[in-house]
Amino acid sequence: MPQTIALIYLAAGALWIFITDRWLEWLDLDPRTLQLLQTSKGWLAILGSAILLYILLKRHKRRDDAAVSALLESQREVQLMNAELEKRVTERTRQLQAANRELEAFAYAVSHDLRAPLRSLSGFSQILQETASDQLDEKSLHYLRRIHDASQRMSGLIEALLSLSRISTAELTIRPVNLTQICMDAVAALREKYPGHTVQVDIAPNMHVEGDARLLRMAMDCLLGNAWKFTIRAAQPTVTVGVQTGVTGGHIYFVRDNGVGFDMAYANKLFVPFQRLHADAEFQGSGIGLVTAQRVIARHSGRIWAEGQVDQGATFYFTIGRPLGATVEPR
Repeated sequence: MPQTIALIYLAAGALWIFITDRWLEWLDLDPRTLQLLQTSKGWLAILGSAILLYILLKRHKRRDDAAVSALLESQREVQLMNAELEKRVTERTRQLQAANRELEAFAYAVSHDLRAPLRSLSGFSQILQETASDQLDEKSLHYLRRIHDASQRMSGLIEALLSLSRISTAELTIRPVNLTQICMDAVAALREKYPGHTVQVDIAPNMHVEGDARLLRMAMDCLLGNAWKFTIRAAQPTVTVGVQTGVTGGHIYFVRDNGVGFDMAYANKLFVPFQRLHADAEFQGSGIGLVTAQRVIARHSGRIWAEGQVDQGATFYFTIGRPLGATVEPR
């Protein structure tokens, strides 16, 4: 706009000088009268230029005022929309937190109340097998064993659900953690639990993260236990735990096995509670282990995903960030 005003001012001045000079030449006046008219012409040029400049600047100011007013109005509307959005987010967060607390309390209460009758069911069926086996036929003993095994599986499932519910509410204590040592401890526990299943395990050294050691041990127990279970049929079972650099420069940790693997078409079911890609008759499990690992990783502001092929093994990748709202222990 300033360039436009300058061009208009220049054009008007040049036009005025050209026309008036030609007019004075045409009149052929005496020098005194010509000087008087030249002076008057100058004053008229100044007065006209001032009026023209005032009009143009006034119009420019009105346009600027209108633009500023529209901008301020837009800012007010954005602020109102942001305030309304924050209010809705706060309310929705409060509702979700209340719903989560209710669900967790319900799950804990149900799980806690189910444990006592399950213990009775398992205990009495075990007593009957030990004390009345000579009084029962083979079919009745078979039913008793199935009752006992089912109650044991249900008890394990309840324990897994309780552990899963505690992960969401447990307070995190963040400190430097030796992930290599955690994996080694988890592998030692698996070797003790499954002495008949020999697995070659390679764990990368010096893997250090910041996180809650107790929860990270739970996650590694789940991931390594999953790999241990699905390599049962491998000729030379192998599990590898390592770390690699991602495209953004961060660390990506992984647990890789050469077990039965899975079809990537069903990868979206891996981290859904009670969703299992293999029949219980083939590989026993609660369907909670990978969900537990995912919950732990999510609480550490990370993510977890998997890649695999049928009969070619599977690899579970995960990242670990700095959890929000956690208690940080001094180094």
